[in-house]
Amino acid sequence: MPPIVSDAHKENRKKEILNSAFVCFAKKGFQEATINDIVEHSGISKGAIYNYFKSKDEIYLELMSNQTVQVYENKKLELSKKKSAIEKLNFWFDAYLEMDPFLEENKAHFAIHIEFKLHASRNPELMEVLNERRHKYFVREIAEIISEGQMAGEIKQNVQPEVFADLFWSVIDGVVSQTIVYKDYPYQQTINEVKEMYLQRIMTTS
Repeated sequence: MPPIVSDAHKENRKKEILNSAFVCFAKKGFQEATINDIVEHSGISKGAIYNYFKSKDEIYLELMSNQTVQVYENKKLELSKKKSAIEKLNFWFDAYLEMDPFLEENKAHFAIHIEFKLHASRNPELMEVLNERRHKYFVREIAEIISEGQMAGEIKQNVQPEVFADLFWSVIDGVVSQTIVYKDYPYQQTINEVKEMYLQRIMTTS
């Protein structure tokens, strides 16, 4: 009779695999890193890894999901304390202003994510997963804030919530991506300028 493995043990083993995968992806890049690299780093056999994940893609999606949910839940708690839509939009901009994109761990996250998006662009199933995540955790969040601001009279009625939500994340993604390559990129100044232009465009009092 095989030994009974507790749920806690399974969860810990899964975290070990994910942590090792992140290290390997950060070191070699998503495309170049292999399951064998994860085996070597984690000390967990290939068969055991495949008990938890069917593929490298699935490992990355779990990493991304865990990170997104954690950040999202933390941000939702803080957002609940903000009274107006403009305060909430300021909060989102300030969250990126306060982040240091040049920290190696942050740069690794950004680089791996960009690599995976390019990889996923050739796979309709992966693209569907990424698109669903984008709408659920990102576009919808900002679009709802904008709609709330329109109802309260803070935001102009001719602002299309989903379009400006997409604009917000497109700019943030674009600015962050520059820091992966350019060490002297004026990250905070750029975010500040974008914040000012964005809010001026949408606020009824601007």
